[in-house]
Amino acid sequence: MIEYVMWVISFFTLYISIVWLNFLYFSDFSKKGRIPKTLPSLTIAVPAHNEEKGITNTLSSLAECEYPKDKLRIIVVNDGSVDGTCKTVYDFIKAHPGIQISCINQENMGKAAAVNTALAETDTEFFACVDADSTIEPGSVKPMLSHFYDDAKTAAVISAIKVHDPKNLFEKIQRLEYLMAILLRKIRSTIGTLSMTPGVLSIYRTKVLKDVGGFDEGNITEDFEIAMRLKYHGYNIQLEMHSVTYTKVPDTFKSLWRQRLRWCRGYLVNHYKYKDMFFSKKHNRLFSYFQLPLNIFSIFMLLMIIMLVSYGSVTFIFERLVRIVMIKGYMGNLFYLPSFKEFILSYNFKIMFPLYMGAISGLFLFYLAHRILKEKFKYPMSIWGYFVIFPYMSFTHWIFSLAEEVMRIKRKW
Repeated sequence: MIEYVMWVISFFTLYISIVWLNFLYFSDFSKKGRIPKTLPSLTIAVPAHNEEKGITNTLSSLAECEYPKDKLRIIVVNDGSVDGTCKTVYDFIKAHPGIQISCINQENMGKAAAVNTALAETDTEFFACVDADSTIEPGSVKPMLSHFYDDAKTAAVISAIKVHDPKNLFEKIQRLEYLMAILLRKIRSTIGTLSMTPGVLSIYRTKVLKDVGGFDEGNITEDFEIAMRLKYHGYNIQLEMHSVTYTKVPDTFKSLWRQRLRWCRGYLVNHYKYKDMFFSKKHNRLFSYFQLPLNIFSIFMLLMIIMLVSYGSVTFIFERLVRIVMIKGYMGNLFYLPSFKEFILSYNFKIMFPLYMGAISGLFLFYLAHRILKEKFKYPMSIWGYFVIFPYMSFTHWIFSLAEEVMRIKRKW
């Protein structure tokens, strides 16, 4: 029975890897968006809750943005901070009189409510969100706007997000995860199945965003929910590779655990919320017939792979321990290196070959992500952690998230 399961997993892994590689062929990573001659008005919202330490860097990057100051407005929404966030923002405003920047103070109502507060005050053609722990490169905004003029159905454009100054192993592993995410998001953008608008610089058509009702204030992943809602209403979401932004990521197991449980639960909740899009003829066929089922099926494939690998590892170790105890002199066989012929004969290649090919395809995508994004291969331990440790961490995130949803534990931001 296990062999049949492994065969299905191996085939699926190989098939999906080949599909992504084929889609990669149609993706133009070098093309840069045409900057419109007459730049439109733009409002950037910065929701902030206890962001005293990092918000100055965020606002400084926005102030240095290569965009006409008379057409750029920045709204900071202080969402019930109890630290020095408010004072820090007002000090920044006083030090930069040439920038249209304002601060709105409100009770702690959550990020979505803070963004909606800024949206209600917005009368510009475009509206953007930037998290208070993130920074943008000076030339990030202009190339993103071109997508709105190239396609009237484009309602949102996102940036290429990288990890800012990774120091410990947790951050360095996430650096690799974010690089792979950029590559896959670009592919999904090309084929019209991108359905996420992260808080690290996403730009929206203001009218469209207001027409669909703004952000869902009761949702724990409001940026993913609004993207799904835009797709539900027939709009497109694009990624601009040349718009690079940076974000701070969790640097401890506890903070990463809390973030990923929220992400996973939000992922499940929003897929269920928009279940009508699955296999829907009213929506983008590739999105409804391929991407959405793949999103859910991939979770269960990850769980199955980790469980089977763990079962195989435990069985292997147990058998070796039994042999050491029962067979005299067996300890020496543990250090025996088989020949290539013995290695081939000892494995069922009907199962292992597709799995190996899928793994090689995944490694090739990993290589391409570094080459296309002009990133160096560094932090060897993080590469090992990304391929060996991180899948097990993701496994536990999904298991606990599924359990909390089944037990209806209150969702927390």
